[in-house]
Amino acid sequence: MTIVDLIFKDAKAERGKIFFAATAAGLANTLVLMLVNSAAQAPEKAGARAFFLFVVFIATYVLAARYVFHRMTDIVEEILYRIKCRIVEKVERAELSGFERIGASEIYDRVTENATMISGAAGLVTNVLQQAIIFTFAVLYIAWLSFPAFALLALLIAAGLALYWSRSEGMGDLLKALARTRLTFFDALTDLLKGFKEVKFSQARSSQVRADITQSAALLRDVSRKANHLFDENFILASCNLFVLLGALAFVLPRHMQVEASALSKLIAGVMFLWGPLQGVVSGYPAYVRSNQAIAEIEALERKLDEAAGAAAVPDEHGEDPWKGNLGVIEARDVTYEYPRANGDGAFHIGPLNLSIQPGEIVFIVGGNGSGKSTFVKVLTGLYPPTGGTLRVGGVEVRSENVAAYREMITAIFSDFHLFAKAYGLIGIDEGLVRRLLVQMQLEGKTSFEGDRFTRRDLSTGQRKRLAMIVSLLEDRPIFVFDEWAADQDPEFRAYFYEELLPSLKQRGKTVIAVSHDDRYFRCADRVITMELGMIRSIEAGSSRPALVKSMNAE
Repeated sequence: MTIVDLIFKDAKAERGKIFFAATAAGLANTLVLMLVNSAAQAPEKAGARAFFLFVVFIATYVLAARYVFHRMTDIVEEILYRIKCRIVEKVERAELSGFERIGASEIYDRVTENATMISGAAGLVTNVLQQAIIFTFAVLYIAWLSFPAFALLALLIAAGLALYWSRSEGMGDLLKALARTRLTFFDALTDLLKGFKEVKFSQARSSQVRADITQSAALLRDVSRKANHLFDENFILASCNLFVLLGALAFVLPRHMQVEASALSKLIAGVMFLWGPLQGVVSGYPAYVRSNQAIAEIEALERKLDEAAGAAAVPDEHGEDPWKGNLGVIEARDVTYEYPRANGDGAFHIGPLNLSIQPGEIVFIVGGNGSGKSTFVKVLTGLYPPTGGTLRVGGVEVRSENVAAYREMITAIFSDFHLFAKAYGLIGIDEGLVRRLLVQMQLEGKTSFEGDRFTRRDLSTGQRKRLAMIVSLLEDRPIFVFDEWAADQDPEFRAYFYEELLPSLKQRGKTVIAVSHDDRYFRCADRVITMELGMIRSIEAGSSRPALVKSMNAE
């Protein structure tokens, strides 16, 4: 879809008005030329009536052009607003595995860079439309002055435009390469920004990250330069077409037919006037091509997001809810999960896994790095759909139609948790309750809660995790999931988490699934699930109790 298709599809009933206004502006522009030309040829006839028409034509042009430019801008901005809202909605519906495959860089680029490109092209596309209409009237004016001159100019203009379009055929491929290179640069820059602390600890890492960013920036520079050089050369080529037209009128036409000097001056004036609109069309073409490529990239992103949503493309509010907030036994039956393969290489997978978690039970999942515990937790919480086996809750299989309802029973703090700017999902919560939790988490004086938001979030990692814990406690859902929550806490709060907070959640009937390495506190769990190489190596009771099971992949 081109930007013209996009605009006129959205304009609907206004298309006639926009085209009429653009035609009126083009006609008024041409009539100004004709009037000025006539007055220049016979100054004695340029009286008050001619001046009045001159003012009327200019006023018509201003009003009509203003309407066209404003309406086209309004239409494009409304289209971009809907695109952004639609992308946000599709991101929200996407499953985590699909979202991870797309990556945040591509979404940022499409919503910002590409949308800005389309927004900036609105005025240029409007100008191209108007200039094309003015060009048409100018050509008709030249045909009225001299048909042979019109035929000669039409032939030369057609040849020049054909050469221009043929040289522009490779522009689409260049712009696609530019988009890919821009994403590479964005990914490299994001690496530096997110890994800023790690970079500071290694000069080798710092220089290598910088080298990658410099390399991608250089590639971006080269591709941009190549694309812009092609546009520049085409513009120069189009400018030379003017010289050819003027040369044909001044040197060729008089040698083959009788042309009066006054008529020839009018023709040359007409070509000079004709050139303005033609140059406007040519100079606006790069923006037209870029905006079309931007639209194609946005459409490609939307297709990827639709695929990432899969069967969950049905809005969550229309999904099933067989549990109605009442949690049952969480059962993993021969569950497997395999990450999508990249470049034909073998992908990491977990399973088959079998596990049952009773309501109100505290379960610790432990294991070394790469053991699969975080992946298993994502499967247990419905973030990753199993690639094999089944996940059941209360005897009901968790499927795409009801997974949103299942996730509504879970509050989670992952190791890469995010604190939102506002307490989304808790808007209107009792501020007194939040203040009491701030005191409980020893954050009073560090931050406060006003207007549905924490006044400060630039705290230490441990303190930010405590803020996340406050949000989880306020959500008060049947299942609490903690991924290494205590890892960044001081000894006092680590003991508080295991010896006071978790037992209090259990007393309230909450189910707790915690990823932990704190073996000194394993006694606080009902069961400890140890994972290794994507499999359950053992299931044991909390260390203060006798072992329940010690076998591979046991329940």
